[in-house]
Amino acid sequence: MRLMIRMFVLAAVFGSATAAFAIESAVVNVPFNFKTHGETFPAGIYEVECDLFHDTLKLSSKTDTKMSYIWIAAPAEVGPDTSTLSLKFDHGADGLHVLRSIRLEGWITPVLNIRRSHAAQHEASIMGSRGGI
Repeated sequence: MRLMIRMFVLAAVFGSATAAFAIESAVVNVPFNFKTHGETFPAGIYEVECDLFHDTLKLSSKTDTKMSYIWIAAPAEVGPDTSTLSLKFDHGADGLHVLRSIRLEGWITPVLNIRRSHAAQHEASIMGSRGGI
């Protein structure tokens, strides 16, 4: 019986340790200004963090710590050719790029810019690299 209890305790410890390591982050250089939800973000280096406990993705500027945004995320399909981080943009009517979605490993945001015109069909994608701070 003690062996059984010890196994359950160890399983709980390893399970929580796995969840702690599953929170990923990646860094990307966005070479142009862009908009999301009415806010303009400057070109620069950004970190994307995944919080599996809250099912969220957070985008934050590495140069201006006040610039960040958090979205609810959903599981995404991952294949052998899938990059770790992907930010997709559309061209806005004002000429600025508009953030369409963020995918980090197996998590993706919903479409962020609902109102898309025919002129906004052009898409830019930026791939980031896994990195720690």
